[in-house]
Amino acid sequence: MSRKIESKNSLTISEEEQYSRSTASGKLLFTSFRGRQCALVIEKDRLVEAAFLTPGKVGAIYIGKVKNMAPNIDACFVEIAKGEICFLPLKNAVSPFLVNRVFDGRIVEGDEILVQVVRDAQKSKRASVTAHISLANEYFAISFGSAKVGYSAKLNTKTKDAIRREFTEKAIIQNGFLIQNINILLSVTDAERMKTQGIKPETISLPSVGLVVRTRAEELGTEEALWSRFFSLSGEFVRLLYTAMHRNCFYCLRKAPGEFEAILQHFAKEASPEASMPDTEPFPDRLLCSREIVTDQEVLYEQLQEYCSIHKWQLPVRLYQDSMLSLATLYSLESKLESALNRRVWLKCGGCLIIDNTEALTVIDVNSGKCEAGTDSGTAYHKINLEAAEEVARQLRLRNLSGIIIVDFINMQSARDNRNLLHYLRELTARDRVLTKVVDITALGLVEITRQKISKPLREQFSAE
Repeated sequence: MSRKIESKNSLTISEEEQYSRSTASGKLLFTSFRGRQCALVIEKDRLVEAAFLTPGKVGAIYIGKVKNMAPNIDACFVEIAKGEICFLPLKNAVSPFLVNRVFDGRIVEGDEILVQVVRDAQKSKRASVTAHISLANEYFAISFGSAKVGYSAKLNTKTKDAIRREFTEKAIIQNGFLIQNINILLSVTDAERMKTQGIKPETISLPSVGLVVRTRAEELGTEEALWSRFFSLSGEFVRLLYTAMHRNCFYCLRKAPGEFEAILQHFAKEASPEASMPDTEPFPDRLLCSREIVTDQEVLYEQLQEYCSIHKWQLPVRLYQDSMLSLATLYSLESKLESALNRRVWLKCGGCLIIDNTEALTVIDVNSGKCEAGTDSGTAYHKINLEAAEEVARQLRLRNLSGIIIVDFINMQSARDNRNLLHYLRELTARDRVLTKVVDITALGLVEITRQKISKPLREQFSAE
C-alpha cells in the first residue's frame, strides 16, 4: 500500500543571506563555545586565528615596588600587587618614572616605579612589565624611553611634512625630538582646568618622553582636529603621571582593556609604537581581512557597536539571531577548532604536517604522506615543501605558536630549491602581525624559526579551566 507524501516548499536563500553567511572576505566572530567566550577569524571557510577570552592585565599600569635586582640577567623583579611579582628587563627601564625619589640613573631595591604590563604570566613564567609607559589613541602614541618623534612608514610624505611643520611652529618638537617640557603637553584649556582643580603639572619630574604619529593621522583633515586629538592624549598622560605622584604603592592607575577590546586590538590594530615595529594598514581597511564582526550575544553586540563608533571604525557589526541554527553550527566551529588542535594537518597534495609541542620548542615534521613522487622526485618534493610552507605560516598564526620552532621539510638535493623555499617562507611569515623571523636552514636541513611570545598558545587557552 503506497502512501502519499506531501510536497514541501523548497528552501531558498536570498542573495543577502548568502552574502551574510559567506566568509570569502573574512569574518570576526564573537561567540560562546563549550561555555567559554571566544573570538575567531574565519576567512574562505578556514579558521585563521582563534582566542578564548580570559581576563588579563596586559596594558594595565601600576605603581610597583622593586623587590630584588638580578644583575646577572640585567633585570629586576617588581611587585605590582601583594604577592604578584613581575619580570622587568632593565633595557625597558632606561627612562623610568619613580614615585618615591628622583631618578639618578640607577634602579635599586625598594624603588616605587611606574610599570605597564606587556605580557601575562604563562605556565611557570612570570608576567612581564615595562617602565616605558605608553598611551595611544588612533592617531598618536606617547611613551617613555626616547624623546625622538617617529612617524608611521605608511604616512605619505605630504602629510608627514605638514604635521612636522605644525608641531615645529607650535614649539612642540625641535630637530626631530619632542621638547622635554610638561607645559607643551597641555593645551591652554587643559592647563586652566587643571589649575582650578588644584593640579600642579609643574611638580612632575618628566622622564624622557617621545611621540609617534600613527598611520591614521592622515585622516585629521583640519588643524583643529590635529590639536584636539594630540592634546586629548597628552593631557591624559600628564594626569596619569600627576595621579601616580599622589597614590600608594600597588595602586592601579589604568586597568587593562576589556576582554573584547583586547581581542579587537590583538587581532586588528596596528603595531604600536610604529617607530620600533613594522607598520600595518589602517584598521578600517584591515581586520586580518575580516570585513564584518558577528556575534550572537546581545550585550556584547551593543558594546561592540559602541566601541567601533567611539573609535570611528567603519566596520559593520551584526547580531546573529537564529533559534534553529546556532552561530557555532553555522560556521562549523567544533570541527574547525578540533582541526586546529590536531597533531596532524593534511595538505591538498596528500602530504601532511606533524606538529609536536615540547617545553623548549615546537617541532613540525613535513611528510610526503599519500603523495606519490613518481619519477621526478625532486620536483614533487619541492612542490610539497612549498605547500607545506604555506600551511606552516598559517598554523603558526592559528595555533599562536611562539618561541623556537623547528621545521623538518622533505630533504631536497638542489641548493636552489632550498633557497627558494627559505625565501618563500620568509615572504609568508612577514605577513604575520606577530614578529616572526625565519633564521636559516641548518646543516641537517632543518629550518629555524622564532616567533615573539605575546599570549598563550591556542592549545593552552583551549585546555584552561
